[in-house]
Amino acid sequence: MLIIDNKKSLSKIIKKHRSEGNKISLIPTMGNLHQGHQELFASAPDGTIKISSIYVNPLQFNNSDDYDYYPRTLHDDLDVCKKNHIDILYVPDGDISHEIEIENSIDLPKFTRYLCGQTREDHFLGVYKIVKHLFKTIQPDFACFGKKDYQQLLLIKYIAKTYFSNLEIIEVDTVRSNNIALSSRLKRLNNESLEKIKIIYDVLLNMRNQMFDGNDFADIKKDALLEIECHDIRVEYLEHRENDTLELANGQLINSSLFIAYTAENIRLIDNIQI
Repeated sequence: MLIIDNKKSLSKIIKKHRSEGNKISLIPTMGNLHQGHQELFASAPDGTIKISSIYVNPLQFNNSDDYDYYPRTLHDDLDVCKKNHIDILYVPDGDISHEIEIENSIDLPKFTRYLCGQTREDHFLGVYKIVKHLFKTIQPDFACFGKKDYQQLLLIKYIAKTYFSNLEIIEVDTVRSNNIALSSRLKRLNNESLEKIKIIYDVLLNMRNQMFDGNDFADIKKDALLEIECHDIRVEYLEHRENDTLELANGQLINSSLFIAYTAENIRLIDNIQI
């Protein structure tokens, strides 16, 4: 595995692979790699040059404490990348915000204002900037992203469709452990909290079943919130929205999902399930 820490060297090695006719797959991460990331690695098409990045992007953090305390485990991450046959690992040296050349006026899609966009100011702008920068630098043929961060996935697909028409975005299903959607932030929770948040997936499944039975979302939401919050979990939002636009589904089950953001031990987490 080749480890690169600067854009110039990365561009040089990519140019070499392109001259040899190789296809490239990109798997961007912020490190602290877990089984969910490994599923992303495994989803990259065989025969391609697999490039992953580890970079905790300050532009997408609206909370400085969240950025400062985001788990950083580079030594262990290197072993995970090697075991998962990553060919090139891009680990930028320091903050690369100054390297990002982006249009002056950015009009993000309407769906970025919903859900996480309502409380995480400039989060999706930061995601847009770093992802577009990586796509422009690496020019991948494929890029792998998980469905757990569904709103982010929609933005990634928008970037690809708008600016990189030859790029195929590979959507990877959420990986769970004990019914908990895997997240790097889980390492910041104690065992008691990890036990408590198992309720989230159970509640979402129960809500979905009740909706299939004809129950109204607004009615079952009240009971769901009570059930979750009695476990010392604060719910930021619990919504039923369309998959493609994230507009309110208004009772329409086809092509829709349940979305939740919640806080346990002051750690913010998200999850979703398809209806």
